[in-house]
Amino acid sequence: MDDELSAIDWEQMDMIADGYTSDFVEICREFAGEIPGLFATLDGYFKDNDLAKTARVAHQIKGSSANFGFIGVSVPMAAVEASAKAGSLEGFSERLELARTNFERARQELLENRGIRL
Repeated sequence: MDDELSAIDWEQMDMIADGYTSDFVEICREFAGEIPGLFATLDGYFKDNDLAKTARVAHQIKGSSANFGFIGVSVPMAAVEASAKAGSLEGFSERLELARTNFERARQELLENRGIRL
């Protein structure tokens, strides 16, 4: 048995999926297509040491990820947002890497558990 936590909150995902209709799958693919660019934007704001923009983009990623049940992305992004709002970017790189890794894990879980390729 795998002790690793799921990258997806399946209760949330199943609730919004409404039977995994083609419309839902299309919207989910749009969400998944935007996330890598948002990660890159977030990393750029971090490198510029722009706390306000880092917090704003982290909030955006956190919210959309939570809506789709991508809990493994939303949790580290919540930490980035909170830190940036508190005036610190300590731990940013590790949290961003964790979010990226969990995003890929979530995509794989969705394929394996629901047959949906993002």
